[in-house]
Order: sequence, then structure tokens, then C-alpha cells
Amino acid sequence: MTQEENGIMNAYTVVFDSLEHLGPGDAETTRDIAERLLSDLSSVSRVADFGCGVGASSLVLAQSLPQARVLAVDLHAPFIARLEAAANAHGLGERISAVTGDMANPPPLDGVKGEFDLIWSESAIYSIGRVNAFNCWRPLLKPGGWLVFSDIVWQTDPTERSNQASEFWAKEYPEISTAAAVVEELTAAGFYPLEPVLSRQEAWSNYYEPLRDRLSLLERRPSRSQALIDLMTVLKNELDIYNSAGDNVAIAFFIAQKGSTAE
Repeated sequence: MTQEENGIMNAYTVVFDSLEHLGPGDAETTRDIAERLLSDLSSVSRVADFGCGVGASSLVLAQSLPQARVLAVDLHAPFIARLEAAANAHGLGERISAVTGDMANPPPLDGVKGEFDLIWSESAIYSIGRVNAFNCWRPLLKPGGWLVFSDIVWQTDPTERSNQASEFWAKEYPEISTAAAVVEELTAAGFYPLEPVLSRQEAWSNYYEPLRDRLSLLERRPSRSQALIDLMTVLKNELDIYNSAGDNVAIAFFIAQKGSTAE
């Protein structure tokens, strides 16, 4: 890791050090979808949570799928350390394997590479790109296995979007699309997608309200690195965009089953 990359990662640690959610999400939606798939999973399921952050979704998955073994993967070691502590505190340490690693090339679970019944990823797929993720993750799923991920999607037509929102998301997330377009991408990648599920409003407030408080606290810090200042500027801009044009976008969960196309 370069010095610049290390500075950026340190900045993320400072901002998100005590936050439960590192992106929009709510436990109820995670639980509802996991329980919806329960009857389609094997009795002792192998589950991956890619880009798990501090493990908010990993904990819910382990609780909702009581026979599952969960591999939780994130690039940032401090987040993995927090997840390990939380898993042990909830009595889930034996079923959650929290690992620092690359979700595009994940480590094995219990010595076995891939062969997952379910791959899950919340607010993280943007970091490696959807199509790249589909190509990396599809071979890791068992036949008939499930992929579930959340992503920010446009909720309004181009003519109805605010200029500020259009400019912000074009810069920060050039791959942002509509839910219908993401479904088409999944189909082209060899999945059978179900109807997308929109998150509750709580998904945004669970993330943005604590984040706003955290940024206000950091504003009073006498010494801040340039990487931290830059990250805070982006996050404050995102908060402003949400406050003024939050209805332009939505958090959608995509649920898709692996098709039978040859690898």
C-alpha cells in the first residue's frame, strides 16, 4: 500500500471509528431478505459477506441463518477487528470467520475456496464495479446459489434530477444506474434476478445521522491530515445532496439466483 493509500485508509478509520453503519442499511431489511431465502439454502449453509465493514450485516446474517457459517471479508483490518469483537460478544464467534482480504479474490472458508450458498454485499459493490463483481463471484456460488447486494440507484428520470445530485453522483459513482438496468446486467451475467427490494427510509438515517454527528465532532479537532480533510469534504457534500435531493436516489437490494450457464 502506498503512503497516499495508507493515509486514505487512516482517514476512513478516523471518520468511521465508532459508527455502526459504514453505508446506508437497516437490520430489518437484511433480516427480511435473509429469512426469505432460508428455505432455499442448504441445511448448513456457507455464506460470504463481502465488503462487510464492521459487520452490521454479518451479525444479522448469522442470527437469521442459524446453521450458517459466515465468511466476512473487508480490506480494512481495523473494521475486521471490530467485527471479531462484536461476533464474540454476541456468541457468534465460532460461526463468523472475519478476515482481512479482497472481496474480488476472497480467501477460503474452512479451507474451501468458494462453494457458497449465498454471497451477500451491502453498500460495497461499487468499489469493484458490478460487472466485475458478478464475474468474480458467480464462480464462487454453488449451483442454484444466491447473490444479494445493495446499491444506490436512480429513482427519478434524468429530467427530474437536480443538477447538484447529477453532478455529485456522476463524479463519486459514475456507474450509478437505474434498478431496471442493474437487473439487465444480472441477467446478462448469468443470474436469474427477482424483483429488487427498496430499503426503508431508516437505511439512510441509520448512516447519515451518526455520520453528521461524527463530522461535527471532527470539525473541532485541532489537527487533521489532508486525507481526512478531503474525505470529510466529500462526505459533507454527500450529506448536503441528500438533504436537498435525497428522493433522487434509492438503496435497492438485488436478489438473484445463479443460472446453469457453464462457467
